[in-house]
Amino acid sequence: MGDRWSEWLRARRDGGSPEQRRLTLEHLAPIRDRILDQAEVTPDDVLLDVGCGDGLIGLGALDRGARVIFSDISEECLVDCRGIAGDAAEYRLASATDLGNIAADVVTARSVLIYVPDKARAFAEFFRVLRPDGRLSLFEPINRFGLETRREKFGFRDTAGVEELLARVIEEVRRVDGDALEPMIDFDERDLLAHAENAGFADLRLELTAEVSQRPMWTTRDWDVFLDSSPNPLSPTFREAMNAALSPREAARLEEVLRPQFEAGEGTSRMAHAFLVGRKPEG
Repeated sequence: MGDRWSEWLRARRDGGSPEQRRLTLEHLAPIRDRILDQAEVTPDDVLLDVGCGDGLIGLGALDRGARVIFSDISEECLVDCRGIAGDAAEYRLASATDLGNIAADVVTARSVLIYVPDKARAFAEFFRVLRPDGRLSLFEPINRFGLETRREKFGFRDTAGVEELLARVIEEVRRVDGDALEPMIDFDERDLLAHAENAGFADLRLELTAEVSQRPMWTTRDWDVFLDSSPNPLSPTFREAMNAALSPREAARLEEVLRPQFEAGEGTSRMAHAFLVGRKPEG
Protein backbone atom coordinates (compact mmCIF):
# COMPACT_ATOMS: atom_id res chain seq x y z
CA MET A 1 0.00 0.00 0.00
CA GLY A 2 1.47 3.33 -1.02
CA ASP A 3 0.67 6.99 -0.50
CA ARG A 4 -1.30 9.15 -2.91
CA TRP A 5 1.82 10.10 -4.86
CA SER A 6 3.11 6.59 -5.42
CA GLU A 7 -0.35 5.11 -6.02
CA TRP A 8 -1.01 7.70 -8.71
CA LEU A 9 2.23 6.85 -10.49
CA ARG A 10 1.75 3.12 -10.08
CA ALA A 11 -1.88 2.90 -11.22
CA ARG A 12 -4.18 5.93 -11.14
CA ARG A 13 -2.28 8.05 -13.68
CA ASP A 14 -2.82 5.41 -16.37
CA GLY A 15 -6.07 3.82 -15.26
CA GLY A 16 -4.25 0.65 -14.25
CA SER A 17 -3.40 -0.09 -17.90
CA PRO A 18 0.14 -1.31 -18.69
CA GLU A 19 -0.32 -0.22 -22.30
CA GLN A 20 -1.37 3.26 -21.27
CA ARG A 21 1.63 3.45 -18.92
CA ARG A 22 3.88 2.56 -21.85
CA LEU A 23 2.30 5.35 -23.92
CA THR A 24 2.65 7.82 -21.06
CA LEU A 25 6.35 7.08 -20.65
CA GLU A 26 6.79 7.30 -24.42
CA HIS A 27 5.18 10.76 -24.29
CA LEU A 28 7.38 11.86 -21.36
CA ALA A 29 10.69 10.63 -22.81
CA PRO A 30 11.31 13.72 -25.01
CA ILE A 31 10.57 15.97 -22.02
CA ARG A 32 13.11 14.05 -19.93
CA ASP A 33 15.70 14.26 -22.69
CA ARG A 34 15.21 17.99 -23.17
CA ILE A 35 15.52 18.69 -19.44
CA LEU A 36 18.81 16.78 -19.35
CA ASP A 37 20.10 18.23 -22.63
CA GLN A 38 19.46 21.78 -21.47
CA ALA A 39 21.18 21.04 -18.18
CA GLU A 40 24.24 19.91 -20.15
CA VAL A 41 24.60 16.86 -17.90
CA THR A 42 28.04 15.22 -17.90
CA PRO A 43 29.47 12.14 -16.12
CA ASP A 44 31.24 14.47 -13.67
CA ASP A 45 27.96 15.97 -12.40
CA VAL A 46 26.02 15.37 -9.24
CA LEU A 47 22.37 15.76 -10.26
CA LEU A 48 19.58 16.35 -7.75
CA ASP A 49 16.22 15.13 -9.11
CA VAL A 50 13.69 17.12 -7.06
CA GLY A 51 10.26 15.51 -6.79
CA CYS A 52 11.65 12.47 -8.54
CA GLY A 53 8.40 10.50 -8.57
CA ASP A 54 9.04 7.25 -10.42
CA GLY A 55 12.54 8.41 -11.37
CA LEU A 56 12.09 9.50 -14.97
CA ILE A 57 14.69 12.29 -14.90
CA GLY A 58 17.17 10.74 -12.48
CA LEU A 59 17.24 7.40 -14.27
CA GLY A 60 17.93 9.22 -17.52
CA ALA A 61 20.79 11.06 -15.84
CA LEU A 62 22.22 7.77 -14.56
CA ASP A 63 22.25 6.54 -18.15
CA ARG A 64 24.40 9.57 -18.98
CA GLY A 65 26.90 8.69 -16.25
CA ALA A 66 25.92 11.36 -13.72
CA ARG A 67 25.81 10.74 -9.98
CA VAL A 68 22.16 11.06 -9.00
CA ILE A 69 20.34 12.02 -5.81
CA PHE A 70 16.64 11.13 -5.93
CA SER A 71 14.60 13.46 -3.71
CA ASP A 72 10.88 13.27 -2.96
CA ILE A 73 8.32 13.80 -0.21
CA SER A 74 7.07 10.26 -0.82
CA GLU A 75 8.98 7.43 0.84
CA GLU A 76 7.18 5.00 -1.46
CA CYS A 77 8.38 6.82 -4.58
CA LEU A 78 11.93 6.59 -3.27
CA VAL A 79 11.39 2.87 -2.67
CA ASP A 80 10.32 2.48 -6.30
CA CYS A 81 13.38 4.40 -7.54
CA ARG A 82 15.67 2.35 -5.31
CA GLY A 83 14.11 -0.79 -6.73
CA ILE A 84 15.41 0.22 -10.16
CA ALA A 85 18.64 2.12 -9.45
CA GLY A 86 19.75 0.35 -6.28
CA ASP A 87 23.10 1.47 -4.88
CA ALA A 88 23.91 3.43 -8.05
CA ALA A 89 22.14 6.49 -6.59
CA GLU A 90 21.37 8.30 -3.33
CA TYR A 91 17.89 8.87 -1.90
CA ARG A 92 16.60 11.76 0.21
CA LEU A 93 13.16 12.18 1.76
CA ALA A 94 12.70 15.94 1.40
CA SER A 95 10.34 18.59 0.08
CA ALA A 96 11.20 21.08 -2.65
CA THR A 97 11.19 23.85 -0.04
CA ASP A 98 13.54 22.09 2.39
CA LEU A 99 16.13 20.02 0.54
CA GLY A 100 18.51 19.54 3.44
CA ASN A 101 22.28 19.23 3.34
CA ILE A 102 22.92 18.60 -0.35
CA ALA A 103 25.45 19.97 -2.83
CA ALA A 104 24.73 19.46 -6.53
CA ASP A 105 25.97 20.55 -9.93
CA VAL A 106 22.53 20.22 -11.53
CA VAL A 107 19.01 20.55 -10.14
CA THR A 108 16.14 19.19 -12.22
CA ALA A 109 12.39 19.11 -11.70
CA ARG A 110 9.43 18.07 -13.84
CA SER A 111 5.87 19.02 -12.90
CA VAL A 112 6.87 19.61 -9.29
CA LEU A 113 6.18 23.29 -8.65
CA ILE A 114 2.49 22.80 -9.50
CA TYR A 115 2.22 21.12 -6.08
CA VAL A 116 4.30 23.68 -4.15
CA PRO A 117 2.46 26.65 -2.61
CA ASP A 118 5.66 28.57 -1.77
CA LYS A 119 7.39 28.61 -5.14
CA ALA A 120 9.74 31.44 -4.18
CA ARG A 121 11.13 29.32 -1.34
CA ALA A 122 11.54 26.34 -3.68
CA PHE A 123 13.62 28.41 -6.10
CA ALA A 124 15.69 29.69 -3.18
CA GLU A 125 16.38 26.07 -2.18
CA PHE A 126 17.32 25.12 -5.74
CA PHE A 127 19.80 28.01 -5.73
CA ARG A 128 21.16 27.18 -2.27
CA VAL A 129 22.03 23.54 -2.95
CA LEU A 130 23.72 24.26 -6.28
CA ARG A 131 27.47 24.69 -6.40
CA PRO A 132 28.79 27.86 -8.10
CA ASP A 133 28.19 27.62 -11.86
CA GLY A 134 25.57 24.91 -11.21
CA ARG A 135 22.62 24.55 -13.57
CA LEU A 136 18.86 24.50 -13.09
CA SER A 137 16.62 22.79 -15.66
CA LEU A 138 12.91 22.28 -15.18
CA PHE A 139 9.58 21.72 -16.91
CA GLU A 140 6.20 22.90 -15.66
CA PRO A 141 2.67 22.85 -17.06
CA ILE A 142 1.10 26.30 -17.21
CA ASN A 143 -2.34 25.29 -16.03
CA ARG A 144 -3.82 28.78 -16.06
CA PHE A 145 -3.87 28.59 -19.84
CA GLY A 146 -7.15 27.09 -21.03
CA LEU A 147 -8.43 26.57 -17.51
CA GLU A 148 -11.92 27.98 -18.05
CA THR A 149 -12.40 25.94 -21.23
CA ARG A 150 -11.39 22.73 -19.45
CA ARG A 151 -13.75 23.57 -16.61
CA GLU A 152 -16.59 24.04 -19.06
CA LYS A 153 -16.22 20.94 -21.28
CA PHE A 154 -13.37 18.85 -19.83
CA GLY A 155 -11.91 18.52 -23.32
CA PHE A 156 -15.05 17.06 -24.92
CA ARG A 157 -16.11 18.50 -28.27
CA ASP A 158 -19.91 18.24 -28.09
CA THR A 159 -21.76 18.27 -24.79
CA ALA A 160 -25.18 19.26 -26.17
CA GLY A 161 -27.96 17.86 -24.04
CA VAL A 162 -25.71 16.81 -21.16
CA GLU A 163 -24.18 20.14 -20.21
CA GLU A 164 -25.77 20.10 -16.75
CA LEU A 165 -24.68 16.52 -16.06
CA LEU A 166 -21.08 17.22 -17.08
CA ALA A 167 -21.07 20.43 -15.04
CA ARG A 168 -22.00 18.43 -11.94
CA VAL A 169 -19.17 15.98 -12.55
CA ILE A 170 -16.66 18.78 -13.04
CA GLU A 171 -17.92 20.50 -9.90
CA GLU A 172 -17.34 17.26 -7.99
CA VAL A 173 -13.76 17.18 -9.28
CA ARG A 174 -13.29 20.75 -8.09
CA ARG A 175 -14.83 19.90 -4.71
CA VAL A 176 -12.42 17.03 -4.15
CA ASP A 177 -9.47 19.07 -5.41
CA GLY A 178 -10.34 21.83 -2.96
CA ASP A 179 -7.48 24.11 -1.95
CA ALA A 180 -4.96 21.66 -3.42
CA LEU A 181 -5.77 23.05 -6.85
CA GLU A 182 -4.50 26.55 -6.04
CA PRO A 183 -0.74 25.87 -6.43
CA MET A 184 -1.45 24.33 -9.84
CA ILE A 185 -2.96 27.53 -11.21
CA ASP A 186 -1.39 30.36 -9.17
CA PHE A 187 1.47 31.04 -11.60
CA ASP A 188 2.37 31.41 -15.24
CA GLU A 189 5.60 31.53 -17.22
CA ARG A 190 6.35 35.10 -16.13
CA ASP A 191 6.15 34.06 -12.49
CA LEU A 192 8.61 31.22 -13.09
CA LEU A 193 11.11 33.67 -14.55
CA ALA A 194 10.58 36.17 -11.74
CA HIS A 195 11.04 33.54 -9.03
CA ALA A 196 14.23 32.25 -10.66
CA GLU A 197 15.69 35.73 -11.09
CA ASN A 198 14.78 36.78 -7.55
CA ALA A 199 16.46 33.63 -6.21
CA GLY A 200 19.71 34.72 -7.88
CA PHE A 201 19.82 32.66 -11.06
CA ALA A 202 21.51 34.13 -14.13
CA ASP A 203 21.56 33.30 -17.85
CA LEU A 204 17.89 32.43 -17.66
CA ARG A 205 16.02 31.11 -20.67
CA LEU A 206 12.36 30.15 -20.74
CA GLU A 207 10.55 28.58 -23.67
CA LEU A 208 6.76 28.55 -23.59
CA THR A 209 4.64 26.32 -25.79
CA ALA A 210 0.90 26.98 -25.94
CA GLU A 211 -1.39 24.79 -28.03
CA VAL A 212 -5.00 25.27 -29.08
CA SER A 213 -6.13 22.19 -30.94
CA GLN A 214 -9.16 20.31 -32.17
CA ARG A 215 -7.38 17.12 -31.15
CA PRO A 216 -8.29 15.67 -27.74
CA MET A 217 -6.00 16.16 -24.77
CA TRP A 218 -6.16 12.47 -23.85
CA THR A 219 -3.59 9.96 -25.08
CA THR A 220 -6.02 7.02 -24.90
CA ARG A 221 -9.20 6.03 -26.70
CA ASP A 222 -10.01 3.33 -24.18
CA TRP A 223 -13.08 4.62 -22.35
CA ASP A 224 -12.49 2.53 -19.22
CA VAL A 225 -8.86 3.65 -19.00
CA PHE A 226 -10.06 7.24 -19.24
CA LEU A 227 -12.70 6.70 -16.56
CA ASP A 228 -10.18 5.17 -14.16
CA SER A 229 -7.41 7.72 -14.76
CA SER A 230 -6.74 10.73 -12.59
CA PRO A 231 -5.09 13.89 -14.00
CA ASN A 232 -2.94 14.32 -10.89
CA PRO A 233 -2.34 12.66 -7.50
CA LEU A 234 -4.81 14.96 -5.74
CA SER A 235 -7.81 14.56 -8.05
CA PRO A 236 -10.48 11.89 -8.33
CA THR A 237 -10.83 9.77 -11.44
CA PHE A 238 -13.62 10.69 -13.83
CA ARG A 239 -15.47 7.52 -12.79
CA GLU A 240 -15.22 8.44 -9.10
CA ALA A 241 -16.49 11.96 -9.76
CA MET A 242 -19.27 10.72 -12.04
CA ASN A 243 -20.47 8.13 -9.53
CA ALA A 244 -20.45 10.71 -6.74
CA ALA A 245 -22.27 13.41 -8.72
CA LEU A 246 -24.77 11.45 -10.80
CA SER A 247 -27.32 8.69 -10.46
CA PRO A 248 -26.65 5.49 -12.46
CA ARG A 249 -29.24 6.59 -15.01
CA GLU A 250 -27.67 10.03 -15.36
CA ALA A 251 -24.19 8.52 -15.66
CA ALA A 252 -25.44 6.22 -18.44
CA ARG A 253 -26.91 9.22 -20.26
CA LEU A 254 -23.63 11.15 -20.00
CA GLU A 255 -21.68 8.16 -21.28
CA GLU A 256 -24.10 7.72 -24.16
CA VAL A 257 -23.20 11.19 -25.45
CA LEU A 258 -19.50 11.40 -24.58
CA ARG A 259 -18.18 7.90 -25.18
CA PRO A 260 -18.72 7.68 -28.97
CA GLN A 261 -16.89 10.94 -29.66
CA PHE A 262 -14.17 10.01 -27.17
CA GLU A 263 -13.55 6.67 -28.86
CA ALA A 264 -13.57 8.40 -32.25
CA GLY A 265 -10.72 10.64 -31.09
CA GLU A 266 -12.84 13.79 -31.11
CA GLY A 267 -12.14 16.53 -28.59
CA THR A 268 -10.40 19.82 -27.95
CA SER A 269 -7.36 20.94 -26.02
CA ARG A 270 -5.93 24.22 -24.76
CA MET A 271 -2.66 23.42 -23.02
CA ALA A 272 0.63 25.15 -22.26
CA HIS A 273 3.96 24.27 -20.70
CA ALA A 274 7.32 25.89 -20.10
CA PHE A 275 10.97 24.77 -20.03
CA LEU A 276 13.22 26.92 -17.85
CA VAL A 277 17.00 26.82 -17.55
CA GLY A 278 19.35 28.98 -15.50
CA ARG A 279 22.78 29.05 -13.90
CA LYS A 280 24.09 29.94 -10.45
CA PRO A 281 26.79 32.58 -10.85
CA GLU A 282 30.33 31.64 -9.84
CA GLY A 283 30.94 34.72 -7.74
